[in-house]
Amino acid sequence: MQNIVLPQTVVRIATSLSMFFLAFLVSMPVMAESQLSAADEFGRYRFKVEFDQPGLLERNPELRSASGIAKDSPAFERAMGEVQVFQSGQIDAIGAEIGRAADVSHYFVLAENAIGLRLTEAEARRVAQLPDVVSVTREQVYSLDTYRGPEFINAHLIWNGSATPSNIAYEGEGMIAGVLDTGFNSDHPSFANDPSCGHGVGSVPPKILGAVDCSSTNPGGFCNGPSAEDTNGHGSHTASTVAGNRIDATANPPPNIPAPFTEISGVAPCAHLRIYKTCPGSTCPGFDINAGLQSALIDGDIDVINYSISGGASPWNDNDRTKLDLVAGGTFVAASAGNTSTNVPNPVGQVNHRGPWVMSIAASTRDGDFSGEGSISGPGTPPPLTTNVTMDRGSDSPLGSPFTNKPIRRDPGQTAGAEGCSPPTGTPFPAGVFNNAVALVQRGSCAFSEKITNAAAAGAEMVVVWNNVAGGFGMSTPGQANIPAYSIPLDEGQAMADFINANPATATFDFTLIPSQGDVLANFSFRGPTPAPLQHLQKPDITAPGVNILAAFNNGPEYGTISGTSMSGPHVAGAAILVRQAQPSWSPAEVKSALQMTASKAGFREDGSTPWDWDDVGSGRADLAGAALAGLVMNETFANFLAANPANAGDVRTLNLAAVRNVDCTPDCNWTRTVTAGQDFATDWTVSANGNGFNVQVSPTSFSLAEREVLFRDQLETGSTEPARSSQQIQITASSVPVGAIRFGEVNFVEDGSLAPDAHITVAVQD
Repeated sequence: MQNIVLPQTVVRIATSLSMFFLAFLVSMPVMAESQLSAADEFGRYRFKVEFDQPGLLERNPELRSASGIAKDSPAFERAMGEVQVFQSGQIDAIGAEIGRAADVSHYFVLAENAIGLRLTEAEARRVAQLPDVVSVTREQVYSLDTYRGPEFINAHLIWNGSATPSNIAYEGEGMIAGVLDTGFNSDHPSFANDPSCGHGVGSVPPKILGAVDCSSTNPGGFCNGPSAEDTNGHGSHTASTVAGNRIDATANPPPNIPAPFTEISGVAPCAHLRIYKTCPGSTCPGFDINAGLQSALIDGDIDVINYSISGGASPWNDNDRTKLDLVAGGTFVAASAGNTSTNVPNPVGQVNHRGPWVMSIAASTRDGDFSGEGSISGPGTPPPLTTNVTMDRGSDSPLGSPFTNKPIRRDPGQTAGAEGCSPPTGTPFPAGVFNNAVALVQRGSCAFSEKITNAAAAGAEMVVVWNNVAGGFGMSTPGQANIPAYSIPLDEGQAMADFINANPATATFDFTLIPSQGDVLANFSFRGPTPAPLQHLQKPDITAPGVNILAAFNNGPEYGTISGTSMSGPHVAGAAILVRQAQPSWSPAEVKSALQMTASKAGFREDGSTPWDWDDVGSGRADLAGAALAGLVMNETFANFLAANPANAGDVRTLNLAAVRNVDCTPDCNWTRTVTAGQDFATDWTVSANGNGFNVQVSPTSFSLAEREVLFRDQLETGSTEPARSSQQIQITASSVPVGAIRFGEVNFVEDGSLAPDAHITVAVQD
């Protein structure tokens, strides 16, 4: 009997603090984590039928290379024809079994041999009995998870050439970024041809190389749905953060850029884009995601992919496995680490995208912005929870000016769960109820902008929206009335509401502005420790700005300020584009290691004072001041990544990664790492190590490397893959690890002549 799987757990897209995207636009609680695609009017669900024959890449591994898939070769065409003939026969057999034509929406031919189609559960059980069927599985649904951002990670130092080899300026010219998301706003100025980048000029191709809808595929597995237009906004936002054009007040429509900034830009503004619409709205069908990844493999020319969708908890079996095929073909993959929600309020141990070949990205703050701070000021001595409360500004809200002792009011006649909503959902505010006062309104049942505008019409000079679920949240407020609007967490809001209820005529409020602090971990950002069976793998890998990021949106708002690991991921994707352009000989794994080893290490947890650790942010915050100049890089092979699968007795501790971790370090533990020359000049290195409450030793403590070119000359002349003079093996040992919590340390590399930036490998141990 074959395997049939019906109910499965669903993952959500790693979006903003309040999002999973619909919940960010509409102030309602987020929907449940677990979800499967719905049945149609005939009671048929979407099922993947997997066959016992391998996909094209498994049966023809010779078609895979570091430069991509040999898709134009006769061997590829022959292999594709064989898979298609086999699938055609299986489709006929399925049709005969269920007594109707099998209407296939998706063909999966590269990484697996499967099809997607609609079946009733009874039909699925019958199909599972067919002789060549391995499994029949219900489709999972994945829900949707920059003015100062690029500058904060020092992209401008790549743009002006001061942080690149030979001081050549790079902005992504000729590079290609792929984005799997909700599509794109095709007439947005962020995606127009920019002549200053050469888009569409002479032989240079246009900004958008392709935009496909992955709601269906052709028999060759390529997306062929009807429209790649973005009706959600999330995809436009992520794509423009990776590689959106420079936009200023002359754009049509112009963005509302907070002073003193004058433009917004993607991290790699001159790069080209390939858009794969895998999310038709606020959710992402698993078939569409598989089809998007498969189409990216078929396109074969993508330098970097941004994947702001969650998953990757079982990376050798889920969508992260296809990302390994992309990495093996020369594509760097950036994926968001995930965010908290009502069902997962605690971010610890929840990090997504655990594939060691994927760059998993946490979210942290940038500077250059302001947050509000509010306090109930009287009468008497207000409760502690009502004072010095951090307030997050709505996306389209003016900052406002500080004030003291302004009245703050609630309307007790509001509809429970729908405060501030227009009829018939809610109850109108009485005219003038908030005259010359601050309005406190609870989140729920309608858009934030609607609540703010209705409160302003009733006289409010400021609106404070408090959460209806635990924690804080951000607000997207397009079209809101022109008054300051801020959000606060549930507990603080409830305490304020209780105080106002007890003092309805006399409660007062103070407000001030606090400059934002950069490099503070977002409270919503998923983090480690990575759970078993990958407890010895350090994830996330890195962090980047993901709080209050301004970028393109869909038609209507046109621009939006959003928070989430969905926003930090594109910053790293754009950074990888610039590094790859500056260092074309580096493999995706080497680019990943360079970004990690040169990351900025210092930062804080969400309280703004406790230093973050490697389980919070991986190697630190992406910093392009040093990444393209890295003197040391680390490579790893497709075969070794496959072999590290713990389900097959593999061990991720043996992988050549820019982090070492062992949570069974009793009484000591050790690792071997190999660093390779990153630059075309000789370097001399001094190595040291330290641990917080344990000992770390490293050997050797000094070494020299010849220029990187020696590596390639020796490969050609001798066939050697790692000439000793261009690479160095490093032995790392941890000892005297006390029993208890995970301890952190680092191995530090300093180039003796300051010819390359300092580098580090993170260390995490536990007894």
